Amino acid sequence: MNQFTYTSEIYLLVIFLLNLVTTFLLIPRIRNTTLKLGYIDTPNFRSSHQNSVPTFGGIAFYISLILTLFLLQKEYDNAIIITLLVSISILFSVGLKDDIKNSSPKAKLLGQLIAVSLLMLHSEFYISSLHGFLGIYEIPTIIGVPFSVFFLVSIINAYNLIDGIDGLASMIGIVAALSFAILFYNLNLYFYTGICVALISMLFAFLRFNFSVKKKIFMGDTGSLVIGFVLGILGMRLMTLDFETVSMIGIPRSGIPFLVLTILIVPTFDVSRVIFIRIIKKMSISSPDRNHIHHLLIDSGLTHKKVSLLVGFVNIFLIFMMYFSIKLVGLYTSISFLALVLLIFIYIFFIMNRRFDAIRTRIKLRNKLSRFFRYFTSSIKKQKIK
Repeated sequence: MNQFTYTSEIYLLVIFLLNLVTTFLLIPRIRNTTLKLGYIDTPNFRSSHQNSVPTFGGIAFYISLILTLFLLQKEYDNAIIITLLVSISILFSVGLKDDIKNSSPKAKLLGQLIAVSLLMLHSEFYISSLHGFLGIYEIPTIIGVPFSVFFLVSIINAYNLIDGIDGLASMIGIVAALSFAILFYNLNLYFYTGICVALISMLFAFLRFNFSVKKKIFMGDTGSLVIGFVLGILGMRLMTLDFETVSMIGIPRSGIPFLVLTILIVPTFDVSRVIFIRIIKKMSISSPDRNHIHHLLIDSGLTHKKVSLLVGFVNIFLIFMMYFSIKLVGLYTSISFLALVLLIFIYIFFIMNRRFDAIRTRIKLRNKLSRFFRYFTSSIKKQKIK
């Protein structure tokens, strides 16, 4: 464990500025190269964009993370840093392949499983106890390792799926990384605080281009898989800390898994809700649709920026409320409160989803009728000409 000093805080500032500048300088060059090579995201029925946009913004994230781990190498176990580098590189390669030419869901999942499984070589990256959360204490390794792999793969894919509109994935990433940074800072865990600071700076720099009209670029799977993976690692590390360390943030050890869930509530809630809808509709859970939260909010008339800011603000509010709720009124009261809030959101989105489904059905019917009348009119004109 590293004790923070004035010098350490200056070092964190250096990491922030270095990643901010690196990402800011790299993205325009990546964008120009992507345009020359013709690797662009073409809109489809699920897209919230009307124009093709270059992707591969995640290349800047990968380079920045490599740089960050290099700067922090003296602060942690080299074996763990090497494993992190290899796992991040595998996920970067999986995302790069998918951005160049769409990969099958099975191929992407295989790459994720390999990357995540490598981390299981280190005890601090798999859950061996929930320390009383939901009445669960020690977890046998034979259960803890598969559960940990499932947790990390789920976070990776959940984060990947919220990357559907400008700014949302970046905003949620910044909120989550900032929350983790505050916790790790108070726990005197310098290495993980540095990673959080790097995430915040690179995502903040990326927002400048992601929200731009003339210089727009997407992070693509190259970015979302890597960022989702790092956020999952940060959450996992919090859940594997010992009791003495966790006591420094003023909440019970059993409340940590719940707090991690709250920090990552947007991607986990959204993917759980979408999967449930697809199962109810007897669709494949990997089938694309427009039932994500961001799609519903965009369809309601909000802009990309407003949706991203709104969801980010709600995420901050829930994290703030749940932390103090755990601290002041206890874990199970906090769980009940969050469950009530989520049920309210589920009801609101259910009503919105029904309304937009009806609108989409009417639009499809109107388009079919329009095509029919155009065909009918064209046929009559041809007959007259003959």
